[in-house]
Amino acid sequence: MAIFLDNYYLTKLDAMRKLLLMFLAFCGLVLSAWAQQKTVTGTVTSAVEGEGALPGVSVSVKGTTIGIVTDLNGKYTLAVPTNATTLVFSYIGMKKQEAEIGTRSVIDMVLESDVLGLDEVVVTALGVSREKKAVGYSVQDVKNDVIERTGNTDLAGAIQGKISGIDIKPSSGMPGASSQIVIRGARSFTGNNTPLYVVDGMPIASTADIQSGTNGDFSIRGDGVTGSDISNRAVDLNPADIESITVLKGQAAAALYGIRASNGVILITTKSGRNNAPGKPVISVSHTSAFSEVSRTPDYQTIYAQGVNGAYVPNSTLSWGPKIIDLPDDPTYGGNANGHPGKFFVPQLEQGLVEDAWVTPQVFNNWNRYFRTGYSATNNVNVSQAMDKGNYSLGLTQTSQSGVALGSGMNRWNGKASAERKLNDNFTSGFNANFSRTDIDKLPTANDAALAGVLGAPVSYNLKDYPYFVPGNPYTQIYYRGGSWDNPYWAAEHTVFNEITDRFFGNGFINYQTNLNEKMDLKVRYQLGADSYTTNYQDVFEYGHAGNTGMIDNYGITSFTVNSLFTVNFNWNMTSGLNLNALIGNEFDHNKTKTYSEHGENFNFGGWTHIRNANIVTANESRNQNRTVGFFGSLSLSWKSLLFLTATGRNDIVSTMPTNHRSFFYPSAAFSFVATELDAVKNINWLSFAKLRLSYAEVGQAGNYVRNYFTSPNYAGGWWTGSPVVYPIGGVNSYIPNNIQYDPNLVPQNTKSYEAGAELKFFQNRFGIDYTFSRQNVVDQIFAVPLAGSTGIRSMLMNGGKVHTLSHEVVLYISPVISKNFQWDINFNFSKIDNYVDALAPGVENIFIGGFDTPQVRAQIGDTYPVIYGESFLRNEEGKVVVDDNPASPNYGFPLTGGPAVIGKVSPDFILGGGSTLTYRRFSLNALVEWKHGGKMYSGSNGLLDYYGLSERTGDRESTFIYDGVKSDGTPNDIARGGPNDPLALQSLHTNILTNIDEYYIFDNSFVKLREVVLKYRPEKLFKKLDLGVSVFARNILLWTALPNLDPESSQGNTNMGGAFERFTVPQVSSFGFNVDLTF
Repeated sequence: MAIFLDNYYLTKLDAMRKLLLMFLAFCGLVLSAWAQQKTVTGTVTSAVEGEGALPGVSVSVKGTTIGIVTDLNGKYTLAVPTNATTLVFSYIGMKKQEAEIGTRSVIDMVLESDVLGLDEVVVTALGVSREKKAVGYSVQDVKNDVIERTGNTDLAGAIQGKISGIDIKPSSGMPGASSQIVIRGARSFTGNNTPLYVVDGMPIASTADIQSGTNGDFSIRGDGVTGSDISNRAVDLNPADIESITVLKGQAAAALYGIRASNGVILITTKSGRNNAPGKPVISVSHTSAFSEVSRTPDYQTIYAQGVNGAYVPNSTLSWGPKIIDLPDDPTYGGNANGHPGKFFVPQLEQGLVEDAWVTPQVFNNWNRYFRTGYSATNNVNVSQAMDKGNYSLGLTQTSQSGVALGSGMNRWNGKASAERKLNDNFTSGFNANFSRTDIDKLPTANDAALAGVLGAPVSYNLKDYPYFVPGNPYTQIYYRGGSWDNPYWAAEHTVFNEITDRFFGNGFINYQTNLNEKMDLKVRYQLGADSYTTNYQDVFEYGHAGNTGMIDNYGITSFTVNSLFTVNFNWNMTSGLNLNALIGNEFDHNKTKTYSEHGENFNFGGWTHIRNANIVTANESRNQNRTVGFFGSLSLSWKSLLFLTATGRNDIVSTMPTNHRSFFYPSAAFSFVATELDAVKNINWLSFAKLRLSYAEVGQAGNYVRNYFTSPNYAGGWWTGSPVVYPIGGVNSYIPNNIQYDPNLVPQNTKSYEAGAELKFFQNRFGIDYTFSRQNVVDQIFAVPLAGSTGIRSMLMNGGKVHTLSHEVVLYISPVISKNFQWDINFNFSKIDNYVDALAPGVENIFIGGFDTPQVRAQIGDTYPVIYGESFLRNEEGKVVVDDNPASPNYGFPLTGGPAVIGKVSPDFILGGGSTLTYRRFSLNALVEWKHGGKMYSGSNGLLDYYGLSERTGDRESTFIYDGVKSDGTPNDIARGGPNDPLALQSLHTNILTNIDEYYIFDNSFVKLREVVLKYRPEKLFKKLDLGVSVFARNILLWTALPNLDPESSQGNTNMGGAFERFTVPQVSSFGFNVDLTF
């Protein structure tokens, strides 16, 4: 089966590569000539006193796609066709102006301030561009210069802190690590909360196909605390290819995309060459290098050695031993009484056949010694050209990363081709094609983590330099501890968590446009696209893992999606000031998916990590397909740039729902009122722009309904400690009802969204504020409701539960200084988003999201979503911790357990991002800060540092201490423990009491982080032809946080528990680097 799959994927990969080559050849053939041209030059300046030359002004030939933007000195050089008649000059905040070309070769332009900002345009649903003042909902975009400025290889990281209403939760500092992006809170308890990604009009897959902690089983939800992080498919996207990103936050903004867009939409427009100066090809070459280090090092105690109860125990997990300086006095291992004064004996050195196993006591920072300096390099080349009748862009990018953790890294290749050609006065055609190959190596985390041995290594043990396997027998580990953990240096060579993805996505389109008369025009567009990828995963614990014989999981997925989109757009300038736009269309989306999994246990011998070397093998395969057909329409009216009204409707027919519940209609309406168009307001000098907006929308999210079926049982895992019981047995097979049943009355969950907002600009647009309030009411939540064990069924997938979300978003921007040579711009993005669980299915009080039996992350009625649930402290009515005040108790003075309870609310109180840009002549300095306030997380690593006796707070074992709390009568605790007469009290507190109280592991997750600092210099053109840009940058270099020892942006899982749970997670990194780009 494995050989068949290899051949299948190789054949598919070869076909995908051939398809890409055909696209490239086609681009070269159809765009090989351009019209005769002449060159026009000039300078664009501002009529506003003191502003002078204007950089970034769009200069274009009217009626064509030919154009360019002015440089930092306001100058431009544009090659225009000889038959061109008019140049158009446009700039945000300035009035659009036109100039006749005639016989002139030099055209200078002075732009006047447009206090209304009428020409600002945004991209909305289905790629329709509209004036921003006409939009009745919140839309925010990010341009490519902001995305690319720090060379971030991860799209989520590139936009972090730059958009309001979004919470981005990275999982770790590993290359290719998953990130969870949630817009205006979660809609689903256990389902998808990720926005829809649309690249150049093509909806693509962006989520992970399998959850962390499933051991390769695509049919179940993962617990997020075993195995390794699984990358989101958004990792395939190359930030260097992106021209702009537009985020459609609310349901009204995304309603035309239908049932897939209940979580919002991220519209990505890639580079196309459309904005180049026409004529000659433009070649851009860039290189980015970045060096990464662990952003934070835990504070270790440096006094006490490995052991328990004050005695040295060389194979103990704990560090509650003697003082390190007293190790030579140990009666068993000390050298003072055994002929090696000042030294002590290390059994691991003897096991490693080291000649002298007696060493002098030292202190080792095993954390810093393990992690290395990570390095990433991105090389990009792009060739693009704009012509009178078309444009094209070809790009190739290679990214390689080595992570800070041994054995982690990523290599990615991205190829891109796009072209557009005007066939005649009515028809335009074109295509977009993207290919990527991603190869990622990761580390297992949580209960499978190799980093457990790094974090928990005794400071008296030289983890890096001591042998980690027996010479001559590389599969017998040497370690400071026994049991079910691997030496991290052994694991770096013998543990594999790898994923390789080959992907192609893109589309071809043809447009027809005609003017029906001087007041009416019609646009028809047909687009056909595909998104195809294959991902193969391999998880290997080599022979010798945890003292056993190892295991292997090979699993993967092949997904192929075809998307067809047809739209008709009608514009009618009905009367003076009254305009109508109507849009109707149809979308067809069909997906085929194949998954496979092979699990092998008990290798016969080491060195051959292949499924054929396993003694026990199980395998599975599945094939699925689903289809969505949508019919939609939109009607927009505008009157004198004062009032704007838009109504939409979409009906989706979904194959993944029961037969009688497959068709659903979702309406939306949006209204905006531009107050500054009123005569009474126009003359207010200090008010530049004022707009009010309202919207309402409904959008659903479908479930994955499957007719109830029978399956063959497989008894393995969980509490079953023996070898798996796999049917058939002795030629006899067995079948049982699948343990998840599906409700035949299942309907999509439905989100009703209400949004209101206001946008104000003051003092010639130099100060602005945009506020949005929204509420989402989500009903008919779809999730698996647990059933009683007596039914023989684990759960029923059904509707049940309600959620509502309240969102407050503020965008603030100000330009305190604007002069000829110097400009200072400041912006802020504020978000306060609260998710509340209003109801669950009858008889269900909570839903498991991820984690352990205790603690765990769950959705619970009456609380915000999500919460952490586990063993709590016993508290009195005032919320103070109660201690044991029984003098006869061994736990006298220690806190009491209060039983299971909600012990932490995960979501932050608010998120604030702030950016500053200083521009002086050809220098620019950018800085970005993000502040997340509030929210809790379970930090297993921090709690275990205390349990192991390694944290700095466990370093004082000679003084007495009083645990902060109250006695049973409510009086403050005054019971002193520890000191010379109670030397094991601190150890007992941490290893017997606090380790069993999950609430002790809950920490405030607030932080302030300096996300980006970039200094860039762009000199005058070299040799009058070459544009050079040089920048240096730093990412995540300063951190202020309430969480001790670790960066709070390291957490488990690519599931809805992201940001809530941390245990031996690969830490976040700080990066420093430089970028060089050359354009000619």
